Amino acid sequence: MCIKFNFLDKKNVNYFLNFLLSLTVGLSILFFVFKDVDISSYSSRIQKVSSSWFLFAIFISLFEFIVRAYRWNLLLEFKYKKLSVYKTTLGLIISYLSAIILPRINDIVRCYVLTKTDKVKFSMSIGSVVTERIVDLISVFILSLILLLVEFDRFYNYLMIEVVANTEIDKIVYYLFLFFSICIFLYFFLNQIFRRFGFYEKFTEKINEFKSGLLSIFSLEKKLEFFLSTIILWLIYFFVGYILFFSVEETSMLGFSAALSILVAGAIGTIVPVNAGIGAYHLFVSSILIYYGIVYEDALFFATLVHANQVIAIMFYGLISLILFYFNVYKRN
Repeated sequence: MCIKFNFLDKKNVNYFLNFLLSLTVGLSILFFVFKDVDISSYSSRIQKVSSSWFLFAIFISLFEFIVRAYRWNLLLEFKYKKLSVYKTTLGLIISYLSAIILPRINDIVRCYVLTKTDKVKFSMSIGSVVTERIVDLISVFILSLILLLVEFDRFYNYLMIEVVANTEIDKIVYYLFLFFSICIFLYFFLNQIFRRFGFYEKFTEKINEFKSGLLSIFSLEKKLEFFLSTIILWLIYFFVGYILFFSVEETSMLGFSAALSILVAGAIGTIVPVNAGIGAYHLFVSSILIYYGIVYEDALFFATLVHANQVIAIMFYGLISLILFYFNVYKRN
């Protein structure tokens, strides 16, 4: 297996700059999140983590990849009838491993793997990935609405008691005025920028992609299986977070609503284009746990633990997948 890499190629330079930018943003957020935290206490905290719950969460994570791969197969099935879930799972896990190094490259990597394992056309597979991303985006939106309905009283009371009650009226009016002024300015500013640089055409193109991707779901032969696999996938994500509550004493009393909160917060955190969600994931998950009475230091440690669990799972299954991919494809050919 030989890969040629031209460092002077424009695309490679862009990838490298993208890597540096995302890494810088991620580390900056990480520094902001940890700047007032005693990192030296983490060694003693780690020793208190329940290894059985931690390892069980890693085991459950395997089913995330399998279910997602199965769902991906359903999108490709109308043209490629004999796709193996096993091979698709290998490609998916390898792609997640690549995303630790360079964000957003995982979609390209998993499509590349399918071209090698099943001769699937790259354009065909990348189109299905776009559809899958649309479904994920809609799923996060629906979960966010469910969270607001379930935990509306908690968030509202926290906002009124901790924020509004401790802020003077004139400051509230000032911040609201400032917020709306910034929104109006951004609207007119971005409107001019979009018109000048032709972003409207690109935006329209993305909207059309969104529509076509969404409509393609309803033309699937196995629509029920697709929607059920989507629900099961998010249930697995949910239970991985819930299971990890029991690995730390400070979060062991938290229930399903808190697990739903970290699921939504973590999903939003991973949207930020940084390497493996570094920094952004920690910020969003630790912030949401404060609403449940968890001290910031404990909330941040838990967020770090969950993130580490995901990265370890990806690296463990990713290395195994690389070995299996080598023996199944390159060694055979």
